Amino acid sequence: MWFRRRRRRGLKPFDESKLPRRTVPTVAEAADEGLILTEYAARMVVKNRFILKVLSGTEPWSRTRGRDVARSTLEHLARESEVDAENLGILMGKLRAIPKGERDAQGYDRDDLPNMKHRLAVSVELAHRLRERSTNDTYLDNLVERARGDAWREVAANIEHNLDIEFSPVDADYGRYRARRMRQLVNEDLAALAATVENKAASDWGAL
Repeated sequence: MWFRRRRRRGLKPFDESKLPRRTVPTVAEAADEGLILTEYAARMVVKNRFILKVLSGTEPWSRTRGRDVARSTLEHLARESEVDAENLGILMGKLRAIPKGERDAQGYDRDDLPNMKHRLAVSVELAHRLRERSTNDTYLDNLVERARGDAWREVAANIEHNLDIEFSPVDADYGRYRARRMRQLVNEDLAALAATVENKAASDWGAL
């Protein structure tokens, strides 16, 4: 038996013009977002250096050393943004030379030029901001201090995880008093570890 599809009434044709207008972030807004990511990357580099070198006892640490690591990382990230801008500039020059409507080997055409111009401006602005921060000792010290806190939290979490694996419950009160044992671990064992590292660090580390 054949059924006739019932026609829906009252539906209007799709009108693309009624969709919310897509807003493109400004150069400053896009640079702000990029700065958040690059600052996080720099903090992770400093944190990992702290864990690998200081806690392993292979390298002394100081505020100046942490600042140097942070500065070199920001300079490296700034250079990456500058290279991105340079490459975009070269690509834009090639696109301007091809006939309108044709595409290059990567699939770009002249219609992509406005977007590339925006990306280039963002890369230049981001590199500029990173360069500024790499010469700001107050900013660098703050970044290093946050990275140091990240390192200690990671060490504490790793110790707690290893203890959970190594020691299985031996009685019914194990779970009840677990929180108390964890506090003792942080207040006593981790404090002892911190004191050991502090003795190895240079005197100008300050708050360590």
